[in-house]
Amino acid sequence: LDNAHQGSGIGGDQDLNNLIGNDTYDAAVLEFDFIPISDTIRFFYVFASEEYPEYVCSDFNDVFAFFLTGPKPGGGTYNKYNIARIPNTNIPVAINSINPGVPGTYGTPGGCITLSYSYLYNSNAGENTHQFDGFTDVLEAFAPVVPCQTYHIKIAIADVMDGNFDSGVFL
Repeated sequence: LDNAHQGSGIGGDQDLNNLIGNDTYDAAVLEFDFIPISDTIRFFYVFASEEYPEYVCSDFNDVFAFFLTGPKPGGGTYNKYNIARIPNTNIPVAINSINPGVPGTYGTPGGCITLSYSYLYNSNAGENTHQFDGFTDVLEAFAPVVPCQTYHIKIAIADVMDGNFDSGVFL
């Protein structure tokens, strides 16, 4: 991932735009149908970004989501329901929701979704672990499902407001 600061020129994703309330760029999307054999689906992941820490609390709020569509246990339907959230909240995983807890050089205090989840953030100053400047703890995306029913999942990540300073997700 050398030069993870350069955009690819690929367009964004409308579902991520709707989730974060802004335009996205350089979206990477993986979609597939599946039939679960148990009553819960679970994915473990790490979100990482070159936007950290300088762009925390700015408009450059790169985002990641797992959108689930299919039957809910007990009735109803998931319709592009994001299961990649900060634990025990409905807050999406993004630069402005999991971060060092302070605005970056190019951010403002009012520019963040929240500064309360710094305990889920890890600095990678010096890039000792990988190319990205910061990353989350291992997070869990999960949802109750109905066994033997068909579901659709969309895994998506994108730059927000520009195509620069990329982000990544490790499953």
